[in-house]
Amino acid sequence: MSAPIRHYLRAPSLTVGGAAAFLRAAYVLAFMGQVAAAVLVGVLVVLLAGGVTRSPSSLLAWVLVGLALLQLPVITFATARLGAVKGGAGARRAALHGALVTGVLLASSAWFLSLALATGQSGPPLFLLLALTLFAYGLGFLLTGRLGRVAASEAFEEPDAPAQ
Repeated sequence: MSAPIRHYLRAPSLTVGGAAAFLRAAYVLAFMGQVAAAVLVGVLVVLLAGGVTRSPSSLLAWVLVGLALLQLPVITFATARLGAVKGGAGARRAALHGALVTGVLLASSAWFLSLALATGQSGPPLFLLLALTLFAYGLGFLLTGRLGRVAASEAFEEPDAPAQ
């Protein structure tokens, strides 16, 4: 286990700011990992298909925008429920899990954007998908900030030093 994770999980106490900073870093890694995977898959699809289509479907573009819009409230509700965990034993692990799940779920709009790019979409739908992906990224920062309070509520007592 790396030092930052060990410190986060085993420190006797964490400040809300320190816990939120660690959880936001975990969120960014999960989000960017999904974006990188979406870009890689999009590039592979274009390469395997022999290039981008010359006559993209505008219906597909707007369906992708609609799906990206519909998923945001559902994901926001689901990830907000992850932050509803009460403090106490296991709160830090639950908050870390919540930050990682939030990053993966909110990055799903990047998959829609990748599909739009791979199918040669352009114009307003493409810009809307980009805006939704950026909005989802920012929304994750707000949601993981709430998880920082949950993580900071778990405190460990120092073990008593052996008597000499």
